[in-house]
Amino acid sequence: MHENALRPSENFKKMAAKSVQAITLFIATYIVLIIFTLALTAISCYLGIMLMEYISSSITFILGIGLIGFGFMILFFLVKFMFKSNKVDRSHLMEITRPDQPNIFKMIDEIVLSVQTDFPKKVYLSNEVNAAVFYDSNFWSMFFPVRKNLIIGFGLINTTTADELRVILAHEFGHFSQKSMKVGIYVYQFNKIIYDMLYENESYDKVTRGIANASSYIGVFVLISDKIIGLMQQILVRVYQVLSESYSKLSHEMEFYADAVAAVVVGSKPLVDSLLRMQLASRSVDIIYNYYERKIDDCVISANIFPQQILVMNFLAQRNKLPFENGFPQVSIDYYNRFNKSKISFSNQYSSHPETDERVKRLNDLGIPVAKPYHDMANTLLVDQEKIAEKFTAQIFQRAVYREQPSVQQLSDFETDFLKENDQNSYPDIFNGYFDYRNPYHQFNIDSFDLPTIPSELSVEEFFDDTNLSVMYELKALEADLATIDNIDSQVINVKTFNYDGKKYSLADCRAMIDYLKGEISKKNGQLALLDVKVFEYFRFLAKENQTEATFKSLSIKYKQVAEEFTVQENAYLDLANATRFMHTSASKEMIKRKMVVVKKEEQKFKDYLIAIVNDDAYASLITEEAKTALADYLKHDYKYFGADLYFDEELKDLFFAMSFFGGVIYERHFLTKRELLNFEAKLINPVFS
Repeated sequence: MHENALRPSENFKKMAAKSVQAITLFIATYIVLIIFTLALTAISCYLGIMLMEYISSSITFILGIGLIGFGFMILFFLVKFMFKSNKVDRSHLMEITRPDQPNIFKMIDEIVLSVQTDFPKKVYLSNEVNAAVFYDSNFWSMFFPVRKNLIIGFGLINTTTADELRVILAHEFGHFSQKSMKVGIYVYQFNKIIYDMLYENESYDKVTRGIANASSYIGVFVLISDKIIGLMQQILVRVYQVLSESYSKLSHEMEFYADAVAAVVVGSKPLVDSLLRMQLASRSVDIIYNYYERKIDDCVISANIFPQQILVMNFLAQRNKLPFENGFPQVSIDYYNRFNKSKISFSNQYSSHPETDERVKRLNDLGIPVAKPYHDMANTLLVDQEKIAEKFTAQIFQRAVYREQPSVQQLSDFETDFLKENDQNSYPDIFNGYFDYRNPYHQFNIDSFDLPTIPSELSVEEFFDDTNLSVMYELKALEADLATIDNIDSQVINVKTFNYDGKKYSLADCRAMIDYLKGEISKKNGQLALLDVKVFEYFRFLAKENQTEATFKSLSIKYKQVAEEFTVQENAYLDLANATRFMHTSASKEMIKRKMVVVKKEEQKFKDYLIAIVNDDAYASLITEEAKTALADYLKHDYKYFGADLYFDEELKDLFFAMSFFGGVIYERHFLTKRELLNFEAKLINPVFS
């Protein structure tokens, strides 16, 4: 009935043909390099043997060995990928079997039969909001079939219907359902091979450095081999760019094809719904993790976080006015894109997924209905689901360290405390989340309050509509991407390549990308700055209409003073945080001593602001007596933090406590002052707001 949906598209055929051409280019290049290296190895072996035979001395023997080894070092560089295996860490996984989980295996049986592929070698559960097929691969995987393993995330099972889970698994197996898909596997493996030769050389370099250190004579040959390998890498970089681009485009088509397979097996709508909800389900888990991280000092844990995942997900959905269907929130593409503006990725160097918008559009165009709807929650398929959930939850909390035996929080207590926290740490809903990421306008002059007020043509709903929020989310994504690329450029993030907006870039491209992002950030800031002024004037007009302009002026000036003070304080905090970042990594003692000079310089500035806070009555309600005592002890000492090749742990403990306290207090005061102003503004719109 839907045979056309499963036929590889013309674009897929085109991308596959280009990928085959890229593979051919790589093989031809590799053969040339191998022939050259074999010839070089044969010549170096011949010359090495001849040298040792005709000139008998210890020096010529070492030189002969160096000559022989010279060729083999280059040859090993070209073939080392054949011996490298990529093992997947399974320590966090729980293997399940057919007797344990008959319903899950029955579902997989039906999918395997429908998709016409092989049953997975093993099936695992994880605590993630995801599903994936994986296998331990190496070079030989291209020639000898390897059975895949299946991972199903409990966080995914917990937030999908049975149909949605079935369609997600069908998508995973859809990647392997036709021989035409095999070209992608070959491109993937060849991509890995070149990447290995270009960037994964730590072990190889360690061996060659060891050989070079054994003798200065042999070191000469190591140096020459490095030069030749460097030239080979320059050639391979060009091939890698072609192959990588081909695979990126082909992988898009492979995702579309796997989506089509899943839609034919189950239906279009379940895959669309699950794709769009997955981000919300994952965000809910992150919120719970952050909640319990804040509860470490209180020694509070959960026996099962997954009912809480549902609770938080539904809370977020209700707050954002999302509709519900079959017990789950229905996420629109507009809401999905609100939080998904980042264009950078580098977690997988060998693939690139298409945009969710395009996947959703194609699935909706297919419009394949569900033949036999099964809307029950997917977690009802699991035997002993609560026991499994508790096991994964215990695994999560094992990572935390508590000063005493933690108490287990009940779901009802979590709900009460979570809602209370959210209420205390939120701004009025009427602003639609705008001020969660942006501050009220405070660049005004005091004289601004004496200017005439003018009615606004826009309503509060128009000021804070999804269009304006989208600009703000794009700005935040740009700023995050800028920080990420800056860290890649400085090698704080140790990767050699990254994807931006579907295209692959290298370290050499970072500076140009940074300049580009700064320009885009400036444009977005300009748009939002104009909006901020209009919002300020809108509330100034409402305050005058309500005869509360004196209160509005007072709160606005108060916030302006706190915001300007906060900016200076935050910079002092961040400067010290950046200066001490090296302490969380391994570093040589020479580097530690150099960087410690910067730490002491930034710490003095930080201490000045900390002393001002401790002595300021405005912060008195935010400082406990216990904290005041600890800070006084820190402030009276001039700690060194490092000496005799060792860190002084107790001194560092005092430093990091002071930094944590300082950051918490300045953020809390800024938040409270900002909320006071926004609560007042909300009452101008709706007097019953509280």
